[in-house]
Amino acid sequence: MDKKADVEGYGEIGISKKVSERGEAMIDFTSNAVISDFRQSLKDEFGEYLSTAQEGLDYENCLKIDFHCHDHNSDVPDELWGRILGLPETWLKTDNLVKCLHKNDCDVVTITNHNNARSCWELIAEGKDVLVGTEFTCYFPEYNLFVHVLAYGFNAEQEKHLNKTRENIYQFLKFAAAQNIPVILPHPLYLYTRDNNIDQALFEKLAVIFQRYEVLNGQRDLWQSVLTLNWVKTLTPEKINLYAEKHGLTPSDFAVDPDKPKVLTGGSDDHMGVFAGECGSYLYVPNLAQRLKTEKPSVLALEALIEGRVVPFGYVEENQKLNIALLDYFVQAAVKIEDPGLLRLFFHRGETSDKVACFIIANLLLELKKSKNAQNFFKFIHKALQGKKPGKLLSWKVKKDYKFCIEHLTRIADSKGGSPNVFVNTVNSSVQVLYKKLSLLIVQRLKTSSVGSGKQLSSFSTADLTSKFEIPSQLTALFYKDKPQQDSISNINIGELLDHLSFPMLVSMVLFSATFASTRLLYQNRSFLNDFSERLGCNQHPKRALYLTDTLRDKNGVSNSLSAKLKEIQQSDLPIDFLVCSTDIEEEAHLYVVEPITTFSVGKFGEQELRVPDFLEVAKVFYEGGYDRIICSTEGPMAIVALVLKHMFNVPAFFFMHTDWVEFIKNTTDLTQHELDRVRRALRFFYKQFEGVFVLNTEHQSWLTGHHMQLEESRVHLTAHHVGKFDDMQVTPLRKEGLFNDANSETPVLLFASRLSKEKGIFDLPFIYQELKKRLPDIRFVIAGSGPDEDELKAQMPEANFLGWVDKQTMAAAYAGLDLKVFPSRFDTFGNVVLEAFTQGMPVIAYNTKGPKDIIEDGINGFLVEDKQQMVEQIEQFFSSNVNKAAMRENALNRCQQYQAEPIMAEFMTNLGLND
Repeated sequence: MDKKADVEGYGEIGISKKVSERGEAMIDFTSNAVISDFRQSLKDEFGEYLSTAQEGLDYENCLKIDFHCHDHNSDVPDELWGRILGLPETWLKTDNLVKCLHKNDCDVVTITNHNNARSCWELIAEGKDVLVGTEFTCYFPEYNLFVHVLAYGFNAEQEKHLNKTRENIYQFLKFAAAQNIPVILPHPLYLYTRDNNIDQALFEKLAVIFQRYEVLNGQRDLWQSVLTLNWVKTLTPEKINLYAEKHGLTPSDFAVDPDKPKVLTGGSDDHMGVFAGECGSYLYVPNLAQRLKTEKPSVLALEALIEGRVVPFGYVEENQKLNIALLDYFVQAAVKIEDPGLLRLFFHRGETSDKVACFIIANLLLELKKSKNAQNFFKFIHKALQGKKPGKLLSWKVKKDYKFCIEHLTRIADSKGGSPNVFVNTVNSSVQVLYKKLSLLIVQRLKTSSVGSGKQLSSFSTADLTSKFEIPSQLTALFYKDKPQQDSISNINIGELLDHLSFPMLVSMVLFSATFASTRLLYQNRSFLNDFSERLGCNQHPKRALYLTDTLRDKNGVSNSLSAKLKEIQQSDLPIDFLVCSTDIEEEAHLYVVEPITTFSVGKFGEQELRVPDFLEVAKVFYEGGYDRIICSTEGPMAIVALVLKHMFNVPAFFFMHTDWVEFIKNTTDLTQHELDRVRRALRFFYKQFEGVFVLNTEHQSWLTGHHMQLEESRVHLTAHHVGKFDDMQVTPLRKEGLFNDANSETPVLLFASRLSKEKGIFDLPFIYQELKKRLPDIRFVIAGSGPDEDELKAQMPEANFLGWVDKQTMAAAYAGLDLKVFPSRFDTFGNVVLEAFTQGMPVIAYNTKGPKDIIEDGINGFLVEDKQQMVEQIEQFFSSNVNKAAMRENALNRCQQYQAEPIMAEFMTNLGLND
């Protein structure tokens, strides 16, 4: 057997190539993904390590072993949720695992189940040669954490003693050393604890009490592997002796020799029989062929491990391999789970949040068991991951809507016979496609479904969603047709709806859950990894934010401010990228665009169309871009995506509050105070999910930190929009004579420029205009913008000049040529249009509320009034008295200087933690 490994070019492709007997490359990583410099640097560094480690290795005298794999005897999982639900870690039969190991050319078999060697003893009883092994869960008493330890070559009596002593890791390791039982610390940076504040002293002790470390784990991520590698490289004899003295430990008690180099090993950590043997270790045995004539491979393997003649092989991904393993696990759990029982859930060890989560998961999985189609499909997924294609008969019988499912299962099964990396890429790409197509199918069926008394889901207005959405406390009322009718959206017949959506919804849920869980599992200790890399001084994850928004390049103020922010990010090349869901925006520097799965609008939500993205596609962008925090600007679908990413990648999430939804709903609906309180409570729950909330005015800052919303002051950051720059255009003031036939340069002309909708206060304008005409007969009104209430406003103000939605150049000309901007909105959180007017020296009159009162200096560059009557009087004084209009224009221009992009963005970056 030719075990020679060709590792040339590893730095480019990120994996080790194992050559078969025919000399064909078994691994040829060719992913088209564009990954960040950080991810690529990890691939390059780990590839260089493997290339150097294997250089000159005498493969003819090497045994090949996977030091870390599991089968069905890992029946008591270390993960709390698995124990609560009564699920084993795997259902993999021992024979199937052994076949997988032999298929991948392993010369020696070991099975390292949790806290037992039953599979090894059973194989030995059958006359098989096995290196006895177990993955013991040991307790660190001073840190209240659990650590896995791989141990090999012990007998049944020694196994009993190891299990007795594993409640104290020091006693465990001392016994192993005394009995000459070699141990390995697997995945050293993956610790079983909820305390992220792990003392650096822990790793000083690990350096003293372990000689061998697993640096290549097939189910962990590349970042942890490279960090482990670089940490071990720092463990010089001097440091180990220093740590030993510091912590009162004697290295020889643990069979550790500080003067000998640490031993690095590899293993697949496979639980499902999918990747077993693809990662592992070469064990160098001098004169191997001769010794095999008289000695068992397991004996020679144990000798090589004890003496440290070990070189790891294989390749490490991020969550891709773990995603496949968990997908296989989830589909089997959906088929095999039994009701864990409410009392078991209630009385089991764990936090209340764990028990509630397990209750929900158990109910979902038990619901999955009721769907025959879903159950069959899950079985087919499991078979496809083992390389078994669906039968032709199934392809003929399956419904047209689901043909694509069979096509991708066949594609997965076919890829199993190729190189391992092709299989990994095929499965993950197929999962992406299956999830997206099933989501499209769900959307299509939802759009044609009816709820309650035949009302379609898309027909609910904002008021409906706000006032009528409720879930009955009697949950069975959701599922039965004979439930009492109520004036509520919960009048939906969920049972009937699920019958229509059960298969695509249940399957897509499992596909998404596998990706979510695998990523969450790998990054649940992200803050610890950040601290560890900082202390190590290398492999530090870049600080980079992904900015999610539902609107960009649309005709609204939020979109304009976001576009200006993006422009500044592009010009300064800041570590922030935007992501928007759209079909008509082109990607550019610092801007990702994903296509929507569906679009919809709710009632009189204005002209903004809501677009729902593919969650997995956004997650892929987040991972490949090397981001470590999220910003979200709008409370639409992207807000849900932001919170999913937050928990999926365990990163901080920030929200930028543009809209006062309480005020919006108050002005656009007839809701009662009780119903408005429901909105406020929902917003309070929503905002509290974020590590930081950016607000645009002091009123909202006080509201969020006050009695009603109760956010911590340190989490609420006051910010502002910056002034849009008109330096790149020549502004010619708009001529009043061109707007009105009977006007001249002295004619008083007012301007309103904003979205024409009720919440903007536009229906105060007719009163203001009519009252002013009584006092200033020559006064004229120009209105720029469009919106849902445009026609009604035109009917009430027939003499006004409606310009419609105008471009930036025309808007600047209007500000430069007309006299005074009227802004009667009590809704705006900032008032971009106020600053826009100031850029051309136009004073602004507005109500003394929210954003405008923080920008306008009363009597200096504009006016602040309490109501529309005061607004009329102040406007009259502006045109009739000796107001120094030239001074006000100059003051407006000066005020702009306090809203420049550089200082605002610098403070924004600091509050995001990007300027540390």
